Amino acid sequence: MKKQNFKTITTLAMLTAVGIVLQIVESFFPLVMVIPGYKIGLANIAGLFALYAYGNKDMVIVTALRVFIAALATGTLFSVSFLLSVTGCTLSCLAMILAKRSNIFSIYGVSVCGAVFHTFGQTLAISLIYQQFFMGSLLPVLTALSVVSGLGIAWITATLLKRLRPREWKVYLHQVGLEK
Repeated sequence: MKKQNFKTITTLAMLTAVGIVLQIVESFFPLVMVIPGYKIGLANIAGLFALYAYGNKDMVIVTALRVFIAALATGTLFSVSFLLSVTGCTLSCLAMILAKRSNIFSIYGVSVCGAVFHTFGQTLAISLIYQQFFMGSLLPVLTALSVVSGLGIAWITATLLKRLRPREWKVYLHQVGLEK
């Protein structure tokens, strides 16, 4: 195995581990809000970092492994919460890949797209699983909270990329026209 491949695999494994830890820790501190099931989504930092530092495929791998292993670790594998997580992450990954590929959005826009589509996916899944379509009435509030969460996740990820992957960050800035 080449040294570069080993380094990449090791880094992606660490990103997955950080995402798992963030997901589990965040589940211990539910936000006391009127909105049921809302979480900031700190674990998504790992996926967004992987997207910008390594690419689409690696983001999907990090995100899928994070969801699966965190569910396994918390005993929720194949439960309703696992299905919600899978649905949300699937739509989120697709939205972020398409948003980044379009070259219209910055890291902030890509993150917000991911957060909003994660919310749409979970709302759709909960509505179909429980046949409770009142969740759609919470969608505007959940979407607004997702925008705020997406911006926060993007800011943290951008800060990490600037410090940990400065070469990739400069390439990204050049691609979006913020640096010549």
